[in-house]
Amino acid sequence: MNGSLPRLLIIDTLKPVERSFMRDLIAPLDRDFAVRFLHPQGTEGLAEAIADADVVWFEWCAHHAAWATRSLDLGGKRVVIRLHSTEIYDSTFPQSIPWEVVDHLILVGEDIRGEVEEAIPGLAKRVEITVIANGVDCTLFRPGRAADPHAIGWVGDVAMKKNPMLALQIIGALVEEDPRYHLHMAGAMPCRRTARYLAHQIAERGLGAHVSFHGPVSTMPAWYRAMGALLSTTLYESFGLNILEAMASGCRPVVHNYPGAGRLWPREILFNSVDEAVALLRREDFADYRAFAETFDLPRQIEATRALLSGPPGARKNAVFDPAAYWDRRHGDLRGQLRAVAHQDLDEAENRADYEENLRHLIAPLQARFATPQGVDLLDCGCGSGHVAQRFAGLGFSVRGVDFSPTAVDEAAKRVPGGSFQCGSLADLSEPPARVVLCLDVLFHVLDDAVWRQTLDRLAAHVVPGGVLLILEHFPEAEGQGAAAAPGPVRHVRWRSLAAYQERFAALGLTLAGVDVYRQPASGAMKTLMVVDRLPEKEA
Repeated sequence: MNGSLPRLLIIDTLKPVERSFMRDLIAPLDRDFAVRFLHPQGTEGLAEAIADADVVWFEWCAHHAAWATRSLDLGGKRVVIRLHSTEIYDSTFPQSIPWEVVDHLILVGEDIRGEVEEAIPGLAKRVEITVIANGVDCTLFRPGRAADPHAIGWVGDVAMKKNPMLALQIIGALVEEDPRYHLHMAGAMPCRRTARYLAHQIAERGLGAHVSFHGPVSTMPAWYRAMGALLSTTLYESFGLNILEAMASGCRPVVHNYPGAGRLWPREILFNSVDEAVALLRREDFADYRAFAETFDLPRQIEATRALLSGPPGARKNAVFDPAAYWDRRHGDLRGQLRAVAHQDLDEAENRADYEENLRHLIAPLQARFATPQGVDLLDCGCGSGHVAQRFAGLGFSVRGVDFSPTAVDEAAKRVPGGSFQCGSLADLSEPPARVVLCLDVLFHVLDDAVWRQTLDRLAAHVVPGGVLLILEHFPEAEGQGAAAAPGPVRHVRWRSLAAYQERFAALGLTLAGVDVYRQPASGAMKTLMVVDRLPEKEA
């Protein structure tokens, strides 16, 4: 590895290097970068590898990309994420990325760009988006001697999203017309449900002599050359590299008309029904699509990628973090959902389980203080969309709330019609005092220590004598991690310690009456509930 070159770390969480979509780019990029490829299963050692890199490329917008962009200081590094399609359809990882820390989002097609931007409104204002189509090595994938026209190839993971069930219907119809047809399926079989279904249908239809499963094939160029046609039955492809490889190899393509297929592939190779697929596969006259494949040759992809990595960093990355804009955008993107204020990696049911656990711990100290909560004034500071306020209103508390997201305040007012909700900053809190003040999972989002102290001062001032302040926090030491360092320039989290809170409470004349530490069932996070009393004036 050349120590004088910038260090490029490629992290592919889903595929090893021999099957990675980056495999053909590594050697060409090694001229300009000291390239290191990782296929991690967990996060152990990943922080150190990222710290040692100048450029970090996340192949797939999946768990490791979300973890690193939210947990590590990536300042001073060029950060690239390439998103294919499964991430936006089968996960919520793209929505959980703080895109302001990313220089470039690479997509492989215009159709998936539309899907991504619909799923994440305003994304183009947060990160540079570039479409770089996949490329095929036309020197490696090339035509050979005429192949058996009855050998039908099928390539991809044998899973439902690739729709192998349709391939069985098609080969069954072909065999009824000509028993010489044979379906050759190349790819891993990760889904037991799909595997069982296919085995059952093959047996039921008597297709055992007409379908072969080859597993992952290491010599794909030769494999394509042995096929008379490539059948693609996928439900969706952001690009469809196997179709391009087949074209370059002289293998005629027959492609299911999935959404967006007509924008990329010649219309005459697309089918909508089993009958149309059979007719295309049985045609004796068909065009040569190698020239089409050559318009997507690998050198074009290499040069586009090299230009992106060597050009200026993303213009949006170094914007000053605006917490009010961040949270209002998040509430807008996830309007009314718990994920707007909770864990974006969890679904609504999982976040609901964590919220119910929080509420159980919150209600206990209030029941001990207020046997009849009817009419007791409660101020929820950082109320979000009003999920907590709604529960306490149902218990009889007279609920008010404050949040600096107008979108959140609107949602809270809809959720709790009898409550009163205002838009404002907690550091400048000017609401009337209350007997109960809540501040839940808010203060670790205050990055500046001076603003944190000012916010605590305002919270304390809004607790009437004899009232109680409940603060829910997450302390790294509760996880055995020790005090965490300050975050990077645009992250929205700043961990502090229980000791820092205790010192501030003492300075404000407050009494820390209880510390309740518990683990949330879905996220597994350790939470710390601080129960803080303001003594009646005669006792203070």
